[in-house]
Amino acid sequence: MPISLNYSSKALAFFAGAIFLLVYWVIGYDGITFSDDVYYLIAGKKFWEGSMQINSHHFSSRWGAYGPAGFLGMVVGFDPHRVSLISGLSYVISLGLLIRILPKESNPILLSLWFCTQVFFLHFLTKVYPDSLLILWVSLIGFSAIYRQKQPIWAAFGIIAGLFIGFMTKETIVFLAPFPFFLALWDWKKSQFSMPFYGSVMGFGVLVLALYLGYFAWFYGDPLYRISSINAGHYISEYTYADKGMTAILRRITYLPILTFVERGYWLWLVMSIPGVLLAWKKGQNEGVVFSLLSGCLLLGFWLMSSTLAFYNPIYLNPRHLIILIPGLAFLIALGWNFWEENQSLKKLLLILFALGIGISLFQQDWKMAGFQLAIGTVLFWNKVQMKLPIIAILLLVPSLAAVRYQKTIKDYNGFMDSLEKNLEDSKNQTPILTHNFIHFSREVLVLEDTIKQKLLLPIEKLDSLKSHLPSEIRVFLYDYYKHAYPKEQEDVDRLEQFLLENYTQVEVRQEGLTNTRRFQKRN
Repeated sequence: MPISLNYSSKALAFFAGAIFLLVYWVIGYDGITFSDDVYYLIAGKKFWEGSMQINSHHFSSRWGAYGPAGFLGMVVGFDPHRVSLISGLSYVISLGLLIRILPKESNPILLSLWFCTQVFFLHFLTKVYPDSLLILWVSLIGFSAIYRQKQPIWAAFGIIAGLFIGFMTKETIVFLAPFPFFLALWDWKKSQFSMPFYGSVMGFGVLVLALYLGYFAWFYGDPLYRISSINAGHYISEYTYADKGMTAILRRITYLPILTFVERGYWLWLVMSIPGVLLAWKKGQNEGVVFSLLSGCLLLGFWLMSSTLAFYNPIYLNPRHLIILIPGLAFLIALGWNFWEENQSLKKLLLILFALGIGISLFQQDWKMAGFQLAIGTVLFWNKVQMKLPIIAILLLVPSLAAVRYQKTIKDYNGFMDSLEKNLEDSKNQTPILTHNFIHFSREVLVLEDTIKQKLLLPIEKLDSLKSHLPSEIRVFLYDYYKHAYPKEQEDVDRLEQFLLENYTQVEVRQEGLTNTRRFQKRN
């Protein structure tokens, strides 16, 4: 039976979800990723100090990513965990927007549950990444489109604001560029085409585009400067396809996305959103149509979009990039929940897709993912199971909470920071410290406002620069987390060990958790 819930139920669902996200933000923090987040943290700080400049690095024009983070850092202090609260605000506001527009016959608890439990979605709750902020702009675009008949001007403004600020945050928002066009086709077919709305979308869009391109034309002499910087930023790696031939591209745009969705835990969300999509098309439900089109545009973009306009290279399906799917999918899951429960043929379709996901996990020997899908499927589709919703909630929460323990075990970030600080606390000791490249890259975040200590950290990859003038004494600081996150640095570590064996004698060693500190003296 459909469930009718009042505003108090929506408030309960929102506050339950918001409190869970806040608690997860507190307990789930496992440190920086030693990667792109370092750039955004530093850029945000420089932006509000007035020293940040746009350059050929395409991250530098992502004002929407580092601007808000830097502002929050000014308010609460430049600490990576505190600054990541900007991601938490993005998530909480997005949840509020979605619950606000959820039809009264749908259960907001379901929306809150499915919004708050995807493992990768939660992982970046405590990080400073543009993908986390895109959650808000994607949600705003869907939210605004709901009101295109009642408040056409404001709805158009919300959509263009979401697209524009989203583009200044990260370019993947262009996946939603076709969204207004598909929505217009639907409205035209249903004789609901609103000229004030679509005229405003066109007007606001042209105005914003002219101002944006005009800015780069005036200050950089090229209206397409940002596009050029994105193309220039492309580089060949294990995650690119164009350099590996047509076979690699065909694999990427055929079955690899499906394998990724299963492996990274998105398959369950995709499958369970199908009833919401079918219900929307069957009944022409405004909310369902909007989020079906929105999610479809995102999926199409992920599946086929190129990472550069210079040639066709499908984007890498990084699980972080996929988190912006969650708002729309969670909304559709809540929308179609009653529909699939009452439709036996639809249940069979979902069962087949669950079986496919389980089969893929078994083929990949991913026993945990196979067991997770099997457990969820059993509870969902076995009629004898009572109290399904509480059991589903527990099953969804277990992996997200287990991920916290797993990340803290393999990373031990607090132990790493304690050990690093011990090595740097003696400012009189100017002995250089050879360490991982990713630690050196992150030095301005790890060691705040202390350039003397920052300069003591030398990257292993620059080892050759020491050979011409060997220091009489040297320290080595290694962090075992590299074996998990940066296994390719093993080559640099092996080269370092050979260098030390040939030129130095070890005089001190200290193992603390995942860190190893050694002191060496030059041989006579």
